[in-house]
Amino acid sequence: GQDHTYWFATERTPEGSSSPGGEHAYLTAKLADWADPIPQLLAATAPAGLLRNDLYDRAQPKHWSRGRVVLVGDAAHPMRPHLGQGGCQGLEDAAILARFVTLSPDLSTAFDRFGGFRRRRVRPLVRESATIGRIVNLRPAFLSGVASRATAFIPESVVTSHLASIAAGSAFVLPTAADVAE
Repeated sequence: GQDHTYWFATERTPEGSSSPGGEHAYLTAKLADWADPIPQLLAATAPAGLLRNDLYDRAQPKHWSRGRVVLVGDAAHPMRPHLGQGGCQGLEDAAILARFVTLSPDLSTAFDRFGGFRRRRVRPLVRESATIGRIVNLRPAFLSGVASRATAFIPESVVTSHLASIAAGSAFVLPTAADVAE
């Protein structure tokens, strides 16, 4: 909504961990010394609005479809949240799948070609998100802190240029009739 912000924090912990005093209290203490606006963002977040979930890496399936069944979104291309593209890619899947279904002679063909077309788009995003996730969760823990602090020395123009190259290199494109005929 208009006055809502999606944010997340990651930390390597044993599977199924929880914070005895509650996630909000734990994060408030853990992030108290972080730069603005992190403490303010957390203070503005209702404790009931926090969700704690374990993250698991899973390889993309070799095939996104079989006959008249097709995988989309995280089922087809699971990605960590570090690039903020998971939901976006699911929406793109829907738009592109609709185009393939409209232009293809049958569903099996549409689904098969959809998978080939989408892999080229999502593969670099999945890889980039995983790389960012690995960097911010390096072991031993002090290395992730060093890596996070080191980003302060990277000129903003370099970061912006890198993110722009990701966006430009994989911009959302609807398939053409030629893509469907391949």
